[in-house]
Amino acid sequence: MSYTEQDVRDGRRLMDDGRENRLVIGDKLLSVTASGGDSVLDRYCDEISLNPRTARQYRHTARMCTPPVRQLVADSGVHVCWSVLREGARLAPSGKPYDEGYSTLRSMLKEAYDAGTGRITTPQYQRALGMGPALQDLLDPSSDTSLADYLASLPPQERDQALRDLVEKKAEVHDALKRVMDEKRRRDRETRGPECGGGKPDKAAAVARDLVRLSDQGAAFMSRYPPSASLDFTNEQKIACKEVLGTLDVLATWIRVRVLDDRAPVGSRAETRDLVGV
Repeated sequence: MSYTEQDVRDGRRLMDDGRENRLVIGDKLLSVTASGGDSVLDRYCDEISLNPRTARQYRHTARMCTPPVRQLVADSGVHVCWSVLREGARLAPSGKPYDEGYSTLRSMLKEAYDAGTGRITTPQYQRALGMGPALQDLLDPSSDTSLADYLASLPPQERDQALRDLVEKKAEVHDALKRVMDEKRRRDRETRGPECGGGKPDKAAAVARDLVRLSDQGAAFMSRYPPSASLDFTNEQKIACKEVLGTLDVLATWIRVRVLDDRAPVGSRAETRDLVGV
């Protein structure tokens, strides 16, 4: 063996420090974005060089993992990595966390301590909760656990079943891959040069980055509702949509005038303003 017991202890301590640091970052994100919503989160993430998707995981897990739970984990004498806390906080299809209040984790901590095993792994915890890792996380190259690592951690029978499930969920796999690639392209655009990030911070760069995000959000919105989708709006919903259209028209004019310096005719700007009041 190329490492010692002391190496293991040192490594676990560093991983525990990483877990605590992520929770503290999540606490900071909760306080910073308490009244501003996701737009503030995105801007703050840009300032501290943190991926917004990762930030949302930190924030959500910090909200679910209350101080008493954190203290219980710290005092347990059992090694628990960040990924375990993240998986317990992950929302099930019911809309509730898979391990609400971390009741299952509490039981596993006691069992692990009594058995002297010293640690709880993410796959063990997922199996206890009757869940698997999020498919998008497994396909994301920046994720803590790769698809290969997850499959390798399973017993042979469970591994075969997991592979069959992946084959049967062809559409879900395709959608998850598309989301991962869209996220990668978005990150690449934000860091490719001074006009969209990567250069000296200034207002022009901030405007370009925000407009890129708006474009990505618009593309993602349209992809969620393909042409085949049936849309039967009420009158109130149509009125709301017209108001949105007016705002988007004003935004398009603002981009032409403020960003591209393309002065639109006065008449067209007046018409656009009228749309907002519909």
